[in-house]
Amino acid sequence: MRQHQRSSGILVLYGSAALWCTCIGMSHVLIPLYAIHMGFSILKIATIVSLPVLATLGLRFMGGALSDRFGERLVLHTCYLLNTLAAVVLYQAEGFFSLLIAQTVSNMSRSFFWTPAQSIASQIPGSNAGKRLGQLSACNAAGNLAGLGLGGVLAATAGYPGAFLILIVATLASSVLGFFLPHVEAKPKGRSVWQIFVGIGKYLSYRPTWLTISASFAAALAPALTQSIYPVYLAQLGYGEQWIGFTVAFRAIGPIASGLILAPLITPSRQVGIYAAGIAALGIFIISSGLMEHLILLALCMAALGTASGLMDVWYQVRATQLSSASDRSVSMASMGLGWNLAYIVTPMAVGWLAEIHGINFALLATGCFLLLFACGTRLWHRLLAPPGLTLRNISSDVEDASVGTPRRG
Repeated sequence: MRQHQRSSGILVLYGSAALWCTCIGMSHVLIPLYAIHMGFSILKIATIVSLPVLATLGLRFMGGALSDRFGERLVLHTCYLLNTLAAVVLYQAEGFFSLLIAQTVSNMSRSFFWTPAQSIASQIPGSNAGKRLGQLSACNAAGNLAGLGLGGVLAATAGYPGAFLILIVATLASSVLGFFLPHVEAKPKGRSVWQIFVGIGKYLSYRPTWLTISASFAAALAPALTQSIYPVYLAQLGYGEQWIGFTVAFRAIGPIASGLILAPLITPSRQVGIYAAGIAALGIFIISSGLMEHLILLALCMAALGTASGLMDVWYQVRATQLSSASDRSVSMASMGLGWNLAYIVTPMAVGWLAEIHGINFALLATGCFLLLFACGTRLWHRLLAPPGLTLRNISSDVEDASVGTPRRG
């Protein structure tokens, strides 16, 4: 009976997460396409994508603290309900500021999603963390793939009001599934949210945390670009809405493969090599995408970008699991996933600014070259940010002490 309940809980977690990602994928296509339809410039579209992240940056930490205080299930269900609200606001959107509000609420939902979902998956018994997190990543990517593909098709066939209504129905379905999420280990009692926030400060004070944040930043580059720059690039090449949705949807194929096949290969002995390979691959395929105009080749570039992005995504989650215990897992995930928020702020604005001045092709070339240079310094970054004298056990123990108000010396 217990095994059956565990299996059902896992299916609900994966299913609700996949459906949530389907809705987010639809939003990723519908919002920039609707902005293009309304005649907004590249910089305005980039602003819609990146500016709301500033307002929700602290919510990632809030989600982690609330998860470690009240449990992951409650926070994840709140995230699903926020996604429904975002869809309703999007349906009512009529201009720049209403689109900005819809994107802000959607970002609030995203801020609350990743931390509790990854924390639950990492605590499910019966398999190693890399495999469970890889399976969750694959389900998320499959949902995102469906959403990215549906977004463009629905915009072209049902029109924007019809597509937004379908989005509302899908978000409501994920909210219903949120009532049946699996139970995990209970959180320690007697800790306030503020005390848990102190633990976040502890994590951010460690150099290995910032190495992991750089990986989560890299993981978010591909989705940030496919939500902002690539739809505009494809529109400039003359492709219609359904073809834009089809092409950017290929990005989500990659994380399915990396989540199911490559994620179990992430072990301590391979982490340095995988880190370098993932970032270098991102640079190579971003450069390649700026040199191509044929739809099939661009779609293949999107799939390759998704594979590299998905690999870096699981890499940072596995590291966060290694650096934490179950009682502070959500705080660890929130702290080390900070790169996702930073990437959504920096990437669309920086690449959009370069594209506005020098053109999209130059902007993609410059971004890719920067990533290749960064990948070349992998051993240096690991030497500076992950010195061998600082053990994973020490980090988790210090954070637990900080969360109850007794930080260790030294």
